[in-house]
Amino acid sequence: MSGAAPTIEVERLVAHYGQREVLRGVDLTVAEGEIMVIMGGSGSGKSTLLNHLLGLLRPTSGTVRLLGHDINRLPALELLDLRRRIGVAFQSGALFSSLTVAENIMLPLREHTDLDEKTMAIIARLKLEVVSLSGFGALMPSELSGGMIKRAALARAIVMDPKLLFCDEPTAGLDPVVSSSIDELILRLRDAMGMTTVVVTHDLDSAFRIADRICVLEDGRIIAMGGKEEIRGSRNGRVQNLLNRRSEEVTLDPEAYLRRLIGEG
Repeated sequence: MSGAAPTIEVERLVAHYGQREVLRGVDLTVAEGEIMVIMGGSGSGKSTLLNHLLGLLRPTSGTVRLLGHDINRLPALELLDLRRRIGVAFQSGALFSSLTVAENIMLPLREHTDLDEKTMAIIARLKLEVVSLSGFGALMPSELSGGMIKRAALARAIVMDPKLLFCDEPTAGLDPVVSSSIDELILRLRDAMGMTTVVVTHDLDSAFRIADRICVLEDGRIIAMGGKEEIRGSRNGRVQNLLNRRSEEVTLDPEAYLRRLIGEG
């Protein structure tokens, strides 16, 4: 991805939940057309970073620039316009149970365009074709398998032909074969549409299958960043614990633990 202009730029991002610091000076750049995978253990700050990239949370300090715009300084109407250029595939799929698959996919078109019904239906069918769900538009979400729901969510995320695609745990809860098909779909979408893609995942196999680069978070900090071989060869013990699914040994100080329980630690 050398030479490509940055699509996402995060500088010295700090975030808190109350008094607890959850992001501690994160710096991250994602190039145009790149697939960046964000990994880390539970509580490492992955979801918080994703929410800040989407502009759903405001940072304590630092900047987030998407497509050249500081999203925390944009007026509301300009931020809305920017979000039309961003697609999001949520972990659960987040399809509306009362709407058909095709109606779910058409929702962004209804909200953000003046297209007529026939044109929206054609676009929805095209996107279903892209994600290999041709002919399933009339079904309800309850009639779909887990993998099909993920595909439908991706179809909705790309219906506006976004420049940026964010995927939250796209293979969570899927068997290895279906997970592999979702990975292949993400790669095809990037190649066909030239989208910059950010994927948050716990799935190591998926991460190393699709990533151009991998960012590893731990305790709100980036502890490793690089290509797949760089991450595999990292000498950071916490990175290797994550890759090899090893738990970290924790030495418990009984007195310190007791003080913490009674609010004195």
